Amino acid sequence: MKNTLKFLLTPLLIAFLLNGCIKQNGTSIQRDNTVRYNLIKPGNGIYAIIKKNVNQKETENKPYEKKYFKKNKLQKIERYNSQNKLTDKFSVAAITKFEYDSNNHVKFVRYFNKENKKATDDNFGFWSIEYIYDYKDRVVMEIYRDAQNKFLEVPRNIKGEIVKKDFLAPILTYEYLGDTLRIKAFDKNFNLLKEVVGNKPCVPFIDCGENE
Repeated sequence: MKNTLKFLLTPLLIAFLLNGCIKQNGTSIQRDNTVRYNLIKPGNGIYAIIKKNVNQKETENKPYEKKYFKKNKLQKIERYNSQNKLTDKFSVAAITKFEYDSNNHVKFVRYFNKENKKATDDNFGFWSIEYIYDYKDRVVMEIYRDAQNKFLEVPRNIKGEIVKKDFLAPILTYEYLGDTLRIKAFDKNFNLLKEVVGNKPCVPFIDCGENE
């Protein structure tokens, strides 16, 4: 295949968009609930966290993100500008919501704009990510869907040829081989697009480190 499929960057891309993983600590300010504030610095790309776990008063006239936890599980991230208004201007939608499975693993990650309507990624067009795990609690599949909850489309011409280099495969699978990983990319019909073996990537909310 002549076209380059850059699906290997996907876990890192999502990790940057979501600013890291869940950290299991914190003091509840309501029953089973915690709200945390981080000061952020918007840039040309994804914003950076410049100060973690600040008091709400310290967010006045500053861009910040607000994280909602329930029983130490991250439920939602909201992003605010210096006027204390939800914003979609930080290279990511204003709101990210999380849903968990019966084993307390992140099952779905979904994005919404400042009006709480479905928002798709500017570059790849996905609205939600679904994670599927094996019996060892490892991510073995990622599924990317658009705002209509359909698998992302692979950009093809009428001959069926892939016509774009930079796109996101709707289905990624991971096979763990010791310290390495076999990664396969499929289209919506589970036709194999590409297969590589490489180092295990950072999977957000699973093993990519802690970030409150």
